[in-house]
Amino acid sequence: MPVIVASEEAHPFLPSLGSGSAIDQGRALHQDIRPLHIAILNLMADKMTTERQLAAWLGSTPLQVSLTFVATDAYVRAVRNGHQSRNTPAEHIVKFYNPLSDIRGDKFDGLIVTGVNALQPRVSDETFWPEVQEILDWSASHVFSSLYLCWGAKAALKHFHDVESIKGERKTFGLFHHHVLEDSTGLLFGFPDEFSAPVSRWKNPDKQAIARRPQLEVVAVSEETGPNILVESEPFGETGRRFPRRAYVLNHPEYETDTLRNEYLRDRALDPDASLPRHYFPDDDPSRAPINHWRHTAQLYANWVKLVYEATPYDRARIPLVDKA
Repeated sequence: MPVIVASEEAHPFLPSLGSGSAIDQGRALHQDIRPLHIAILNLMADKMTTERQLAAWLGSTPLQVSLTFVATDAYVRAVRNGHQSRNTPAEHIVKFYNPLSDIRGDKFDGLIVTGVNALQPRVSDETFWPEVQEILDWSASHVFSSLYLCWGAKAALKHFHDVESIKGERKTFGLFHHHVLEDSTGLLFGFPDEFSAPVSRWKNPDKQAIARRPQLEVVAVSEETGPNILVESEPFGETGRRFPRRAYVLNHPEYETDTLRNEYLRDRALDPDASLPRHYFPDDDPSRAPINHWRHTAQLYANWVKLVYEATPYDRARIPLVDKA
């Protein structure tokens, strides 16, 4: 939360009143506060693990966050008609998930679209692609800020910017070194200049196509895996500050210590020659327990919540309109 500054003059060491890290005393006393409403389109097979990983970090600020879990209409309809998932109990889906058709008229401060174990050569080859496009179209008029993860990021890059992601011969898989480039919105506030984060994907977005889209700010890049965090930002308020209208996160800050190990064991059960996750097991020895060097990078989620809170209108009916300086 911002610090309160009891003066309109710039303090010699406290955050500037125009930075978003501080507010004046008068505004603090009369500030309207409400829960943030965030929808999560959870495409992952193991939905409960993803719910736990994301909720732990989305709830790590003093702000109240109301989560609505969403799945495609076809998936929810199939579960309600008796389809049994191998990874998530049908009862859990029925109790906690909404099809888009049930929330179509609602406005949300934030939307998260997760990854999915999609193996088709292109994002648009997936059978559920038309329904994902429908949800992305809906978000443009019903969501203030969107955070796209892994396959969700590739889907949104294709939908909004026609940036293709092509399946490679080998999975991009492991713990990879990143460095921060530009960060106009502060999405990576508190990050070191260089950090490691898990990456797990078959498809990689076209780096040349990204470079030709000036509205896409590459925030973090890996020499081995390419651009991994991108932001499409807009100004808000009277200071000209910017917030992430859409953030594309192609790595996995939320992954727990054993997540890559579990993915490796799953892959090896299907293919005995499945590659080890790179830079993950000590000395590349899968019999040794991995060490978590990236937990702090999940602060990205708390940073996003704070940025959405600062910029979103108090009246949700005004979403997605932005007061521009």
